[in-house]
Amino acid sequence: MIRIGIIVSERCQASSVFAVTDLIMAANYCLSRYFAEPTPLFSYQLIGLTESVRAYNGSDIGPAVKITTCDRPDVVILPGAFESVLEQSHCQSLLDKMPHIFTALHRWHHQGSVIASVCTGNFLLAAAKISAGRPLTCHWASSEVAARLFPNETFNTDNLLIDHGDIVSAGGAMATSQMVLHLIARFHSRELALATGKLMMIELNLESQNRFAMFQPRQNHSDTLVAKLQRTIETSFQSRLDLTSFADLAGIGERQLSRRFKRATGESPLSYLQRYRVEQVKIGLESTSDAINKLILDAGYEDHTSFRRLFKRFTGVTMKEYRSRFGVGA
Repeated sequence: MIRIGIIVSERCQASSVFAVTDLIMAANYCLSRYFAEPTPLFSYQLIGLTESVRAYNGSDIGPAVKITTCDRPDVVILPGAFESVLEQSHCQSLLDKMPHIFTALHRWHHQGSVIASVCTGNFLLAAAKISAGRPLTCHWASSEVAARLFPNETFNTDNLLIDHGDIVSAGGAMATSQMVLHLIARFHSRELALATGKLMMIELNLESQNRFAMFQPRQNHSDTLVAKLQRTIETSFQSRLDLTSFADLAGIGERQLSRRFKRATGESPLSYLQRYRVEQVKIGLESTSDAINKLILDAGYEDHTSFRRLFKRFTGVTMKEYRSRFGVGA
């Protein structure tokens, strides 16, 4: 039997905790019902700093075994430790309360436990110095905070799941289900993972999380010239970006302006424009039945083929696939 320890902490994501427990129970049921194996494959226990914690949605979660006294699990699952939308200082204050968790995780990993983390649980993985520079993923909305909290780590939010063998990293809270199905396939079989997914009506789908991401331009900087260029791009996104004229009017070199823009927003002016245009087309695909080529033209692109490639690069799916998933009546 594979012993799973689920780390619960104050402000954890109740949905990801319960997704793990429900899927473990479902996997054991499927093993008995459809594979005629009478012995459960998985056991689990909640592990925390205290015997009960309160999730950020107000739910009380417990009983938990204290992390200072429990036996080492074979697999440790780190659900979302707190909301993916918190500011850096708030995340840091919560992480500062978890040194005993980091110590246990580091010890268990050294002793052979597989550590699987999801959403802001990846922050615990990084804080425990287990990832050692290997790429992690996390919820797309917390990627900037992750990069600032852990400048020596790599967070690739294009990926829904990254499996390094000894550590497994998954994206947002609802990616928990995909991660658990992945673990079921890894520790037993893909057939059991598929059966569990069918029972719980979850597709085994490890595609990129880019299709869920929303472009959120960075506005919290003090560079007024960059802010002016951002407004220009956003209000005139249908037109060609004339960066040379903008720089001349500002009395600054074009290359210097581009460097300032990249430093303040994390994007080059051209990439910013492209992402903004893609976001407008996504809104059109979600809320209208307008022809795809019309939406492309409305966004300022005459080359339909070029834009379709750009859209798929940023979202991981075609425009038709995006509309079928997120459009009206999808």
